[in-house]
Amino acid sequence: MSSSLYILFSFCLLSLLTHPTFSKTTCKSLKFSSNTTFENCNDLPTLNAVLHWSYNPSNSSLSMAFTASPSQPEGWVAWALNPIDTGMAGAQALLAHKAKSTGLVTVETYDIGSYSNITKGPISYDVTSVSAVDSSGVITIFATWALPKGESTVNHIWQVGPIVNGNVGKHAFAPVNLGSKMKLSLIANSPNSGPAGAPNRSPSGSPSSGRIEAPAPGSNGAGERLVSGVLAFGSIVVSLLV
Repeated sequence: MSSSLYILFSFCLLSLLTHPTFSKTTCKSLKFSSNTTFENCNDLPTLNAVLHWSYNPSNSSLSMAFTASPSQPEGWVAWALNPIDTGMAGAQALLAHKAKSTGLVTVETYDIGSYSNITKGPISYDVTSVSAVDSSGVITIFATWALPKGESTVNHIWQVGPIVNGNVGKHAFAPVNLGSKMKLSLIANSPNSGPAGAPNRSPSGSPSSGRIEAPAPGSNGAGERLVSGVLAFGSIVVSLLV
């Protein structure tokens, strides 16, 4: 019996430790499945998120790929620009989630007029080539934003949250969620910028491959919950073994 429990414990521990939430995606580790490159990449300071981007000053366009894990399976991830402030109120967002019924990832636009007025519909930016892919529970949003001419810095916000009864649910209000905002300098390269792959695009702007060659970043708080589960399970097994 002791030998069987030991084998069971080892198997469960290995399964948990190889769960995607124990792997952190970074600019260096995240690779897309084509040869197109972004000029810059930022390891964002919260939510294990990554932003690849290129800015074309000749037409004031910002091409980006935002990668993050939802807060729970079938949850949502979002990336936004705020033309009037540094916070959530006033943000113009792209929100993506994977439909449980079809398994397809959809991207929708949200005009966040205030914390109590979040409206799905048109946003104030002209956004093209919008698409999203899912890879083992990690979602990447692709888009090109038309910015006002002469723009050198933008306020960007990123977030993850749940889908509740088929609807977009509120995100958590933990410090990592509330701190998911910063200014992005379009002229100066980010400190950890560097080449990064982006997917080939079909004429419609959709990626030609839905696969991203990268480990999944941990969803908010999931890694800590899994670690707690490992420790609790280990304690039970140890007590049985002795």
